Amino acid sequence: MKIVQLMSGIGVNGAIIQCLRLTEALARRGHDITFIGRDGSWIQRQLAGTNVQFKTSDLRRWPLDDLRSVAQWLEDEDVDVLHTHNTSGQLFGVLLRLFTRIPIVATAHHNKIHAYWALKDFVVANSEHTRKIEINWNRVRPCNIETVRALIDHAPIPPNAQQLRAAWRAEHGFSDDDKLIAIVGDVCPRKNHLLLLKALPEVLRQVPNAKVAVIGNRCPTYMLKVQADIDRLGVQQQFRMIDFQTDIPNVMRAIDLLVACPTKEPFGLTPPEAMAAFKPVVATRVGGLVESVADGETGYLVPSNNAPALANAIGKILSQDDLAEQMGMAGRARFLEMFDNDRNVERHEEIYYEVVRRVLRREARKPSLPVASRPNSLPGAGLPPMVYHR
Repeated sequence: MKIVQLMSGIGVNGAIIQCLRLTEALARRGHDITFIGRDGSWIQRQLAGTNVQFKTSDLRRWPLDDLRSVAQWLEDEDVDVLHTHNTSGQLFGVLLRLFTRIPIVATAHHNKIHAYWALKDFVVANSEHTRKIEINWNRVRPCNIETVRALIDHAPIPPNAQQLRAAWRAEHGFSDDDKLIAIVGDVCPRKNHLLLLKALPEVLRQVPNAKVAVIGNRCPTYMLKVQADIDRLGVQQQFRMIDFQTDIPNVMRAIDLLVACPTKEPFGLTPPEAMAAFKPVVATRVGGLVESVADGETGYLVPSNNAPALANAIGKILSQDDLAEQMGMAGRARFLEMFDNDRNVERHEEIYYEVVRRVLRREARKPSLPVASRPNSLPGAGLPPMVYHR
């Protein structure tokens, strides 16, 4: 198939990483993939030198120049399906319908309330939690949405894993004896690092050699609050800030426990990434986290914004090596059961083919319209009606 992935994001986050993995996997399976995104974006750099064509666009919705240009290119290239990501990309995709009848699939990476979701030909939800919100709040028809699990790195444990673990810890100022907690992702209010800080004094009382690695890009305004709490609690030596890391499997192998304590989370990439590396997880009982973390088996789920519960769960795992190992083994088994990358990509392919068939049937049933009434002939569009060639 000729598939276009459209992403508006400039930097890097979980949604962008998922889009990159899907793009690369579809290309490996022989599809003709083009990525439309902003010039200078992180994902453009990742795709440089691959067999995925990258087409730059500012993706401006007004004036209509970018919409017309992309629509004309989609028609000229005889694209089969367009897959959109991120809020600006979703809006751009919806408006493209004014100029082209190419089927549009959209991935819901978040659970915000937006009316445009109901206008997509099909929605891929990143969790059951997100799927229910799309149906109940964004009025997506149940037949037009499905949960498809994320693509998670299945990197095997290398023979020199212990040496890599020791090297990563040494590089970032941790010793082999530290009980290392990691919280991975953007340092922003939604990820709620302040809750972990609030729990840290009790964690240190139970596990004096506990340390925290905060890994990810930082929101400057939120960092002021985080730093203020670090200084107030006097935990500068226990709470370390580390820049965004590209080799997440190596990070997860180096830690002892992953904590994910957001106030809300549509899915959450990091718990399954930790589970893939045989690591237990403590997470707040919100959103999609309850789907990947099995409470009491692969880690613990705790109430949102409950620092004592978070501290007790962390302390229980870090103070019992046998329990941590048992939960890590159970997490790896659950990860392998839930996150089958090959099946994930195959399901995307099946969705694309089905959506193309649906749209073709729908267009075939439509009566012929006068030229002036056709969507491609809206004032200023200047584009001929879309014709599908199969």
